[in-house]
Amino acid sequence: MKLIRHKEGGTVLLVPDVSLSQDPPPTSPVFFNPAASLNRDVSVALASASGGGTFCDSMAGVGARGVRVANEVKGATEVTLVDFNEKALAAARRAAAANAVSRKLRFAVSETGSFLFSRFGRGQKFDFVDVDPFGSPARYLQAGISATADGGILSVTATDTAVLCGVHRATCLRRYGSAPLNNRFHHETGVRILLASMARQGAAIDAGIEPVAAHSTRHYIRIYARVRAGASAAEASLEGVGTISWCPACGDALAPHDGDPACGVCGGKLKVAGPLWSGKVVDEKLVEDARKEAAARGLYRGAEVLGSLAGVDNFPPWSFDIAEVCSRLKAPTVPELEVVRRLTGGGYRVMRTPFEGEGLKTDAPYGDVVEAVKSASSGAAAARPRSA
Repeated sequence: MKLIRHKEGGTVLLVPDVSLSQDPPPTSPVFFNPAASLNRDVSVALASASGGGTFCDSMAGVGARGVRVANEVKGATEVTLVDFNEKALAAARRAAAANAVSRKLRFAVSETGSFLFSRFGRGQKFDFVDVDPFGSPARYLQAGISATADGGILSVTATDTAVLCGVHRATCLRRYGSAPLNNRFHHETGVRILLASMARQGAAIDAGIEPVAAHSTRHYIRIYARVRAGASAAEASLEGVGTISWCPACGDALAPHDGDPACGVCGGKLKVAGPLWSGKVVDEKLVEDARKEAAARGLYRGAEVLGSLAGVDNFPPWSFDIAEVCSRLKAPTVPELEVVRRLTGGGYRVMRTPFEGEGLKTDAPYGDVVEAVKSASSGAAAARPRSA
């Protein structure tokens, strides 16, 4: 295995040379994914904005996240890197030495779940725990909550987006205990299903969660949530779990689902998603502080992701794809800006959804979104010159 120096953020990493030339990078003998740099940029910004403290990179690999936190987060006092691959941790040790942060780092050759469950005792928990597995994080959620200090932050990555976004409904029910949706806002539904699973698994051990941030990028969903200890915190967290319904026939959505199987707009049969997180997903102050941290460090993509979350909790837990609405109306696609202008002119709030590739979040009822699209379509038709 040939290791080469690779700079990410403000840190020098030691990574396999083939990881930078093959897509996807090989998993053996050690794994490093350069495409996950945005994921790590956001971690660094949020860890710094939250004050640092102790950090556990529970699936460390070559130490890309943990070494960066130790090197780039001034408040980081001790960073523990966990991995069962001794060759990967050897590369992490070399990176730590290259950045002169070896004194901050601790190394544990262990399986993630075993290690995290072993840190449940008073004084053994971490201020920040990161869980970034291949595939589903479901088996690690309770272990991660158990190892996170009261008031600390647990960050989780899920790369099984096809499951969370409704392609494999039975698997989602098995892993997360929730029914997903495969529609225009399925990534946001996936985010909320993962948060609900964290809330329910935490409640079983008398711990609650308070979401801090979430994003859906490339092939993964990423969650950051503050952990709160105690039965009352667990019960308060469970109050944030609910359901939403969506009508495949007309596209209307409703939260919470009121039990009626028929759509109140068109009479079509509703699909119900959940249990899922129905409360806030963003700590506005912390995320804004993290955005400023990212921008100041030149981590502009991370700053963009964090900035895109501003105001998202002012809207219902879904979005509308204007091209899809036009398709339902059998009308030519109209510019989003024209629809936005009509909705804001009617007194509604609108923002681009941060969770999907396209779409708008608005507090306007679905019927008014449809009317805005119809109006924009009529206006576009009237503006087109008539042929002689």
